Amino acid sequence: MKAVTIKVEEIKHCFRSLLIRVGILSTLILVIYGKVAAQSNISGKPGLIYTPTARYVPDGNMEIGLHFFPGKYGFNSDNQNPGRVLSMNLTVLPRFDININVLQLFSTAANPVKLGLGDRQLDFRYLLMKESKNRPSVAFITSTPTSISPTLLTHALVATKHMHVAKQWEAEVTAGYGSPYHIYRKGSTLDNYGLFANMAFEKKEDYAYHKRYLEGPFGGVSFTYKSKFGLMLEYDSQNINAGVYVRAFKNWVLQAAVLNGEQITFGSAYNFSLLTQSRRMLSLGKKQNGDNGQTPADQEKIIIGTGYRKLRGNFENVTLDSTGVISYEQRLNRNPFPALYQLKQLYADSADMRFVPLFQGIPIAQYKLSDKLEMSEVSQEFRERHKMRTRFPLHRNGYSLDFWVQPYFNAIFGNFDKPVQSNTSIAIQSQILLLPGMSLDFGILFPIVNDLDSRPKKIRPSPVFLNQFYSKNHNHISASAGFFQNDQYGVNIQYRRANLQQPWSFGVEAGLTGDYYYPDKGVYYGNMEKLLLILDAAYLLSNPDITFKVSAGRYLAGDTGVRLDMLRQFSNVEIGFYAMTTSNGSTIGFNFAIPLFPGKLLNGKHVRFRTSSEFPWEYNYTRGYRIGERYRTGYQLDQKLRQYHRQYLGRQYGAK
Repeated sequence: MKAVTIKVEEIKHCFRSLLIRVGILSTLILVIYGKVAAQSNISGKPGLIYTPTARYVPDGNMEIGLHFFPGKYGFNSDNQNPGRVLSMNLTVLPRFDININVLQLFSTAANPVKLGLGDRQLDFRYLLMKESKNRPSVAFITSTPTSISPTLLTHALVATKHMHVAKQWEAEVTAGYGSPYHIYRKGSTLDNYGLFANMAFEKKEDYAYHKRYLEGPFGGVSFTYKSKFGLMLEYDSQNINAGVYVRAFKNWVLQAAVLNGEQITFGSAYNFSLLTQSRRMLSLGKKQNGDNGQTPADQEKIIIGTGYRKLRGNFENVTLDSTGVISYEQRLNRNPFPALYQLKQLYADSADMRFVPLFQGIPIAQYKLSDKLEMSEVSQEFRERHKMRTRFPLHRNGYSLDFWVQPYFNAIFGNFDKPVQSNTSIAIQSQILLLPGMSLDFGILFPIVNDLDSRPKKIRPSPVFLNQFYSKNHNHISASAGFFQNDQYGVNIQYRRANLQQPWSFGVEAGLTGDYYYPDKGVYYGNMEKLLLILDAAYLLSNPDITFKVSAGRYLAGDTGVRLDMLRQFSNVEIGFYAMTTSNGSTIGFNFAIPLFPGKLLNGKHVRFRTSSEFPWEYNYTRGYRIGERYRTGYQLDQKLRQYHRQYLGRQYGAK
């Protein structure tokens, strides 16, 4: 046994020396760049088995992964429990990745586990130097110092080089160094203090449950055949690991490995681009392909006719103005671009055709799609003509009676028996357009699961409220009154000064609400005494569509503070990350707004049943401290307006 141990240590030493030398020599050799299949490491970052790489990942790529680890090579306190890591990796900028991972241990008879979900990490990877013919790519990787269990924390500098080694074989060589120090919160999850309080900077070896993950030099090499199959060999700063991976279908990667010649780990990841637009959403559909040959004199009949309603854009309240401007409304897609592009295809022979999308019957802006997307303000004359054409109620203008499935989901991480405790419901929601800009939203809510509180699971009305939208000359208003999401009733008004062709916008939101909920009998109402008052300023980068937003004010629980958001708009999805501090504490988190497919479920002449155009959700790292809480009134004004910004729509049009 002693001789075997010495031999293993000698192999480790030789392999570590070899990795360092290969990493240095690879920068001096002229090689042919090759793209290898993308596999991820144990925590979901671009990497090998346990080690990360500096591999370039295309902008907008998202990867969702699940990796399992054995007990002896795990990340718990005594290395007895196996577990898994669920991860999501998003390339927010062409060189900048954000990785979210959640570690969960499996309970065993010998070592029972009480926690449902363990460490939750937020990691950042920035490509300091992009790979070229003569040099490797270099990346800096760091984790946020908000974790109390820092066993998966990564603070490392890593270099990666690709090279052609044989016919249809590509190699990826990586070498890096992990810091022997880490920064984390030295405290308990039961303490109610700021998320950035009690920070400790110390050597990893001084941590009570030290695992020596990525401490010191590490590296590895992978060989890929036809971008379909690969072999991996790595030194993770402590052990030598070897594995294989295979690309199934187009975007699905399966991998398995042997850790230090003793135990097995395996995982899977699926990646896709958030910048790719669905061809189905942009298509006119089979029926309309033949309509393009009709004469311009029939254009208004085509656009308003019931047959055209079968288009995926599902246009409503469509009119053809005497000046050649088409106004319309579509409520199926959260992204306005597919509807604009469909109209562009329908009027391909009319180069001067202009389009005005409506929201709740109110014109937003005027767009023209020629060599590039052009945008202009809606003239006062057009507004007057549009007002004269409007009939009340607005459903007489060709609107469908619209019903949609709206999920409601609120969750926290719970105990081992219930890792996720949630309040989950499904609502059948509807909207009636009464006057220009005015809508009545209502529906029925069907509870599914409620592990968060003692409120009964009874069928009841979903949020019911009136909303008035107004937009003119860069001034936009959304005023609501009724019963809102998050069990608040009252009034809310949002104002925004936003030129949809400029990067800056400014807003204010004010509301006065009270609590309500439905017990076994009747309805409970609290006093309307909760004041919400928030001011914000936002700036949209010129490339890509990232908005930085800073807001400050008084929140729902009476706490006052400041919040910083970074929001990225993709083709049909918006994803944001934020940090905030108020008088109740500090937290970080993320949010997203995604469409729910398949869209239309049933579509009649006057009635439509569909899935929701978007599902918004927000997660924050803390629980129970009521930091920066708020409610939702159907839509957030600044998010709605971002969808119509010239830059956002123009970038999508330029990609066609």
